[in-house]
Amino acid sequence: MEKVKLQAQVRDTSSKSNLKKLRQDGRIAASVYGHGVDSVSISLELSDLVAAVKTEAGLHALMDIEIEGGRKKDKGVVVIKRVQKDPITRKVVHVDFQRVTMTEKLTTEVSIVFIGNAAGALEGGVVEHVMDSIQVRCLPDKIPSHMDLDISDLELGQALHVKDLPLPEGVEALTGEGEVVVAVRLPHVHIEEVAEAVAEGAAPAEEAVSE
Repeated sequence: MEKVKLQAQVRDTSSKSNLKKLRQDGRIAASVYGHGVDSVSISLELSDLVAAVKTEAGLHALMDIEIEGGRKKDKGVVVIKRVQKDPITRKVVHVDFQRVTMTEKLTTEVSIVFIGNAAGALEGGVVEHVMDSIQVRCLPDKIPSHMDLDISDLELGQALHVKDLPLPEGVEALTGEGEVVVAVRLPHVHIEEVAEAVAEGAAPAEEAVSE
């Protein structure tokens, strides 16, 4: 996996007004931590981060970060560990970066992309996506951007499990292999709904008799 170059600056954390100014300047706040090195607060251009995650690796891109004003030990290869968004505007307000080494495995979350239309859905079944991501462990350059799971042959009453996921070589699933990922089930109808439907259907007949 190709590394993406990322430029950042040490960030002043002593003033809340500093965060506001960062956003006005098109920058976002972030932190870098891990590998026994003290965390460092940084800022970077939002446009640079967007460009980095638009690569094939997406949010799992390996980033070679340079920090202006930082210590020599602060720079190196990092991955995105957490993205915080404003609950109202949904704009990115903070990013946590984790330092990594290319020879040490790490744990991360990989999204699952469902391919095709389940055969059981044509029989009246409901496709239930139990998981939309899975936790895996692998070397940094082996992290898949996502995992495709073909559900086209999934019949009514059938399910696909973690063991059915097409894990790339060197990638280990940390979720139990017997856990259900997706299933096709019969529609669930509440007894109250059936009773209500019967009552509504019976009303015209009762009126006809009374006449």
